[in-house]
Amino acid sequence: MAKAKTHLSEIYKQVKANHGGEVPTELEGTCRDYAAAKELRDVYREAVIKDPTIVEVGSMGQQTIKQNPLCNLLYQQEGLCQTYAKMLGLTAAKAAAKPESHSESEATDRLNDFIDGIR
Repeated sequence: MAKAKTHLSEIYKQVKANHGGEVPTELEGTCRDYAAAKELRDVYREAVIKDPTIVEVGSMGQQTIKQNPLCNLLYQQEGLCQTYAKMLGLTAAKAAAKPESHSESEATDRLNDFIDGIR
């Protein structure tokens, strides 16, 4: 739970930076869910780093080394964290989706320069 509080303070700091110094009330629940998801992701990550593979013994006594089953849960949790980050506008996707704003006169000047270049 201590990690969730640390994650929550980091998330609040990022959201505040994007929203004029305040966390909108409609995003508070999402922030808490994101912090909890990050905490669980950290638990899975530590377990996978500690034991990336497991040894299974088959019916005939043969040993097989397999990927830790928590790897799949870690991948799913990473995806969930990414989804929360997108919902809060904390990813590069938000910056890429923002169109550049130009004044009308600037757009006209660019168009005129383009036409002059064609001639």
